[in-house]
Amino acid sequence: MAKVKDLILYQVATDRNYKVGDKFVFGEDLNGQAYHIFNTNYQVNGIALHKQKTSDINNQIHTKKMLNDFAEALYKYDFAFRELAIEEVRQKQFPHLPSRMKCMFLTDNKESCLKNLKSFAAKGFGSLYQVVAVKVCGNVFYAKDIEIAKNGLSFNEYKELAVKYWSQHQNSTTEIKEILFEGEAEIVEILDEVKFKNNLKSHTHKVIN
Repeated sequence: MAKVKDLILYQVATDRNYKVGDKFVFGEDLNGQAYHIFNTNYQVNGIALHKQKTSDINNQIHTKKMLNDFAEALYKYDFAFRELAIEEVRQKQFPHLPSRMKCMFLTDNKESCLKNLKSFAAKGFGSLYQVVAVKVCGNVFYAKDIEIAKNGLSFNEYKELAVKYWSQHQNSTTEIKEILFEGEAEIVEILDEVKFKNNLKSHTHKVIN
């Protein structure tokens, strides 16, 4: 972990509605990622599979929708499993490092954020997407050589991978994959923005330096 002051980093934000001058403190309260883990409901169509009528199950459209719902639920459970395993390892073995449950996720690659804006928006998980420049003062953890993808691992396998993640060398010359930040953050610039209104997409703001 490294201490930084007035460092400019970047983020692709979903439904944050950031404004230049907004200030935040990360490291004490749960962030949006933790909120989704602990508050997302994973019901499938609100009806248990064993209660479906035979005619419904044999219906191809209905079955495809149900399978998609199950796939989404499994994906979300995998995400929750992964993050809870990583946090358990951090609390027990690396308590001095920023929590993924409370940090701000950032990158040092502005061009990558601007490029990824379209792909984030295409996923349709929100109505407002922004690329923002953030001035930070506090602690950063660089994920360079090890990152943890959603691989469908067991809880214990994710814990083993988490040890490698938290142990990775901060002075590696490998390209930074993600930055975990805790401390004071200020939005200093909105670089690009995509907004959906009534299912229509528009670029409402674009200032790129």
